[in-house]
Amino acid sequence: MDPPGTRYVERDGHALAYQVVGESGADVVLFLEIGLHPDLMWTDPHIHYLFERTATFSRTVYFQRRGLGLSDPVDHIPTLEQQADDVLAVMDAIGMQRATMVGIGSTCGPLVLLAARAPERVNGLLLQQPFIEGMLRDGPDIPHGWDPDSLARYVEGWRKVYDNWGSGQLMSMWDPSQDSPFNRRLLALLERCSAPPAAARAHLEWLLRIDCSDALPLVQCTTRVLHPAASSMPEAVSRYVTDSIPHATLHTLEAAAPGASLGEAWIPIIDHIEEVATGVHRPVDAERYLASVLFTDIAGSTETLARIGDGPYRDLRATHERQVRNEVELAGGRLVNVAGDGTLSVFDGPAAAVRCARIVCRQAEDLGLAVRAGVHTGEVEGIGAELTGMTVHIGARIGAAAGPGEVLVSRTVRDLVVGSGLSFVDHGTHELKGVPGRWQLYALAATDAPAEGEPSSASRKPLSLNMIDRAVLQTARRAPHVLRAAVGMANARQRRRSRQ
Repeated sequence: MDPPGTRYVERDGHALAYQVVGESGADVVLFLEIGLHPDLMWTDPHIHYLFERTATFSRTVYFQRRGLGLSDPVDHIPTLEQQADDVLAVMDAIGMQRATMVGIGSTCGPLVLLAARAPERVNGLLLQQPFIEGMLRDGPDIPHGWDPDSLARYVEGWRKVYDNWGSGQLMSMWDPSQDSPFNRRLLALLERCSAPPAAARAHLEWLLRIDCSDALPLVQCTTRVLHPAASSMPEAVSRYVTDSIPHATLHTLEAAAPGASLGEAWIPIIDHIEEVATGVHRPVDAERYLASVLFTDIAGSTETLARIGDGPYRDLRATHERQVRNEVELAGGRLVNVAGDGTLSVFDGPAAAVRCARIVCRQAEDLGLAVRAGVHTGEVEGIGAELTGMTVHIGARIGAAAGPGEVLVSRTVRDLVVGSGLSFVDHGTHELKGVPGRWQLYALAATDAPAEGEPSSASRKPLSLNMIDRAVLQTARRAPHVLRAAVGMANARQRRRSRQ
């Protein structure tokens, strides 16, 4: 999925930017915190994956508050009431009548206010580490959940972060378990592009003084409060918010694994959003699905490097990688990763993967490179933007068994693409390193003409799935047990033949 276009709605003479992901399903409003720039978050592959995932169950609109990021600058921080009105304006602009609201930190306040005064527009609330009750007060009272010393340290910590705005220190206060060098580099970019230092400091001073706690008991919808276990904010603060909202529940998020990216740490949050928005508990194996994997690798790369030298080979490989990425996207697939001289891509259907492999090998030949490719279909597991599972390992071994310029496929792939116009030659049985048994493989037959339904490379546009791949994809989505059975029978035949 490509990042969506940015749309604008006018608010008091200023343009408020927003983006929409997904076209159907539950309606969701994601009100982003100051440092989460809508465009640049897509640069993290795991965040990119999360946006793609929200599109599978919802139409999600996301934006920052007025004056930040992609919106027109303003000379003041909008009030809580103005921000609540802005949320409704964005919803009205896209015809969203009722939605699940997701707030982060300081954006939780406007959503609580909106839920209290316009309950007919709010289907549910999800508040992540909510900043509801002002931390700086004129009198001696302190907000709920704090003691004087911890509150003073907390405020001082945030002021240090904002004094060094643009250096990526936000996470050190928000969730220290995610405060890694990688995430700091990404956050530094997001911070600088979201607001200049003066605007950021004004935002902090506003945040430290807001208070919409009186609205909490008036919230009528289903509410979940999420609190990171490693947060610098005491859990008692989130507990106070939870206890003040009728029927609200508190959920503690486990500390992120060491080295986890921002997107990886957000996966449990997306689980909560999906459950609140759809009312359906996400099954443990929801990230397991049927797909076709394509592996490519440059054959004889060391010899080519020795022959032409480091610089020319680097440029040659970069050109090849650009070609692979382009062809995979044109074929409707996704390039998962590039490692060394090899690539891994994933497709909904096997025919598109095989045709893409053929084009990649031909284009590499025009560059003077010999590329081998392997295609296999089976159940994979998505871990954020990555893929794992036995299918991935088998696909890699099939690719390694191919010769220069050759496309090898498993019996499963050959059986699934019957009628597609693709033809294959028996390549015999093979032992695949680390994979039990012997595997019957097939080589894509050489042909000068495109197979039926495949346009020439000179005039191709992004491909929709052909009839064979559509049938495979529809079966996988509507009756996954049927396609699992088909794959299982193909593998059973493979095992029987390996014993003969």
